[in-house]
Amino acid sequence: MLVFHRAQPEFETFFDRFYQLDLRTVWDLRFLQYLLYIIFLGLAISIFGMILARFRARRKNDLKKQMKILGCLYLALFFIYWLMIWGSRLSELWPI
Repeated sequence: MLVFHRAQPEFETFFDRFYQLDLRTVWDLRFLQYLLYIIFLGLAISIFGMILARFRARRKNDLKKQMKILGCLYLALFFIYWLMIWGSRLSELWPI
């Protein structure tokens, strides 16, 4: 969440206008790249946990449901990231 906050453009406030401060109006690509790495790391840990739970679980439903939900959340985050980056680029190529 902190990486996402650092990557997003800065919002203008009353004090920014009053003191005429320059604000970053575009996404910081360096932090967006870090965010992508964190999403893939979380997805990899989730997949590794599902594989490990398959062999190490004592009961049939030990943590499988939670790992599947976590994996789905990381996939959703990846698709949101993809739409945010590539969706803006596609709209530049094909304006509606």
